[in-house]
Amino acid sequence: MPAPPAEPTVHVVSPNPAQDRLQVVPRLVVGGVHRATEVVSRPGGKGMIVARGVVRLGGRAALHGFVGGSVGAQISAGCRELGIVDRHVPIAGETRVTTVIVDQASGGSTVVNEPGPEVTAADVDALVDGLLAAVQPGDLVVCTGSLPRGVPADLYARCMRALRGREVVTLVDTSGPGLAPAVRAGPDVLKVNEDELRADGGLADPAEDVDLPTLMERALHAGAAAVVITRGAAGLSYRSATEAWDVASPSVPVVNATGSGDMMLAGFATALARGDDRATALRTGAAAGAANAARLEPDISGTAVDELVAGAVATAVPEVRA
Repeated sequence: MPAPPAEPTVHVVSPNPAQDRLQVVPRLVVGGVHRATEVVSRPGGKGMIVARGVVRLGGRAALHGFVGGSVGAQISAGCRELGIVDRHVPIAGETRVTTVIVDQASGGSTVVNEPGPEVTAADVDALVDGLLAAVQPGDLVVCTGSLPRGVPADLYARCMRALRGREVVTLVDTSGPGLAPAVRAGPDVLKVNEDELRADGGLADPAEDVDLPTLMERALHAGAAAVVITRGAAGLSYRSATEAWDVASPSVPVVNATGSGDMMLAGFATALARGDDRATALRTGAAAGAANAARLEPDISGTAVDELVAGAVATAVPEVRA
């Protein structure tokens, strides 16, 4: 008998990984001296959080990015421990550390992101070539996170263009200079929050008063096939030329919301990889984001997500204005 078709892989392109160091303090006071009550150090960055979420939900994930030095070695070791395929490109610089200070009194988080190492043009070429060699028809490619020094702003757009015709689903979640070219490169799904789209999408003049539905419509006309806007505890909105959904987020006691947007993307991508329709995938994404917010460290369990899906209510929006 012929072998069954391989399960789709979610390839996560995240050029600027980090080692996350979470420190919990009773109350954060700017300028004060604090004694941490709990410290957690683990491989992180947006791409690692997405890939970890995919694996936790029973999917297959591969990570593509740049790692260097002793911190980079910890990132690669974390991939092996989680069962994530490690496709990072080794570089000469040192991978960054991200410090997250969790205020126990308020539940708020203060994040300090290091800029990341310097990357060469040859390193960038190696990443793109490795991605193209790894993807198979039916796979998903998620481009997420910031770009380290030396990486051109159009890296994600370059990946989108190179993947055309390869029968893969492309998703982009970024901000800053890389967002506008990525939108125009035509991803299958653009996932951002409203502030990122408004500031970096190149879709509106800063002085222009544009409402969110119009901004999403402009993103569709600019090239994105679908747009997901995340709104934290308020849920998310989805628009394409044929579908429009608003999804309520399940209610959970928030411990640390850091990474919840990334876990939403992990849930959404994993559901798409297993063949779910868009509404079901969005509900899974909302449940994954909520499950993450209920934990100290960015992580989820499949059981927690399953329990929360019922509280992620998807409502069809009557008019599609694309």
